[in-house]
Amino acid sequence: MIDHRFVLTVAVAVLLVTAGCIGSIPSDSNSDSTQLTADDVTDTSVLIQAHTETLQTNSFTVHSTATTQDANETFRIRTERTWRVDPEPPIRAWTTSQSTVTGNAPERYEQMPERTSAWRQGNTTTVRVQSGDTARTRNADLLNTSVRLNRALHRQMLLRFSDRQNTTVDEVTRNGTRLHRVQANLNDTHVTSNASMTLFVNPDGYVQRIETTRTIEYRSGPRVVTRTVRFTRVGATTVESPDWANQ
Repeated sequence: MIDHRFVLTVAVAVLLVTAGCIGSIPSDSNSDSTQLTADDVTDTSVLIQAHTETLQTNSFTVHSTATTQDANETFRIRTERTWRVDPEPPIRAWTTSQSTVTGNAPERYEQMPERTSAWRQGNTTTVRVQSGDTARTRNADLLNTSVRLNRALHRQMLLRFSDRQNTTVDEVTRNGTRLHRVQANLNDTHVTSNASMTLFVNPDGYVQRIETTRTIEYRSGPRVVTRTVRFTRVGATTVESPDWANQ
């Protein structure tokens, strides 16, 4: 995909600098101090800070589903990824992803491995790539893996919400939990259009669900990309080393 940059506020930029490492943002154990109001959830810097602080001190599970298809619907790529993270030092994290391709997709998508997994303990990471009956396991550079905390938090995805218009906020109840639902259209860029984002924010201090859709311009034509990210089992996720990482 083609990456694009959004114009960010100074407050958000400072947040990224100060929140880059485990424990770099102080956390308050009093849950009342992190309760998010309807006003808080429309302030991107406040929202990301609360999301980061809450999940830097609690284990959590993330499920992400991304679907890409061309405008003529001649092909479709669906990628599913799961993270399990325990951020307490030494950080332990496990992630696995798999993709399915249907239709006449570009060759590079057809060549993607069936399943990719990564395990992290502290700063040591191991990656396993499976294609058909063949699986390869190797040690990896942490910076080149998917088990970094920032990627699991999806802060870059949340930052896109700072460049928006027509924002609405209401309250919904999901599985007995009251959530702030924030909906907005995102401004067009030179490569994206028709973008929108919906956030379901848990008042306890984190974004529980993110839904996005956008059209991205490629040389071969526009593609529609939809993505859903869910944060679950906050404070209740157990992270154990997979068998293949100990071989």
